[in-house]
Amino acid sequence: MVRNRFRLSFYGFLTLSVMLMIFLMSAQDGTESGNLSDWLLNSSFGQLLIRILPKLSDAGSGFDLRKYAHMAEYALLAFSSVNFFAELILDLRILPIRSVFCSLMLSFLYACSDEFHQTFVPGRAGQFTDVLIDMAGALIGITVFILFRLLIGKDTK
Repeated sequence: MVRNRFRLSFYGFLTLSVMLMIFLMSAQDGTESGNLSDWLLNSSFGQLLIRILPKLSDAGSGFDLRKYAHMAEYALLAFSSVNFFAELILDLRILPIRSVFCSLMLSFLYACSDEFHQTFVPGRAGQFTDVLIDMAGALIGITVFILFRLLIGKDTK
């Protein structure tokens, strides 16, 4: 019971931390966001990502990198929240489909609220296509969770 309470607290804290990170990144104005994107694009890590990840559009590498960042943020959100909901529901002996649903709903609602938030930030725009990209990331995070659960076994106690 103590272990479950610790894990619940840990995944809850991790989920809230990822949500705060997403909020703070979205609160950056267009210039700050562009500078961060340029810095990442010009870094060795950014160049590696551009080489190994598939091209998403003809809008340029910076655009692609920003969309992959959206996916990564929401993959983290979904992974942490599906673990949180699995602990909250306490149904760890079977694949917790309810926790997957709750995590997808949280990710979707947060993505929508994030895009709405961006409509108030100078130089930023809220776009529903970004919500779809965020949801692709959330699905990746949940897939990683499911694969991880299958690899380590169903009984995590």
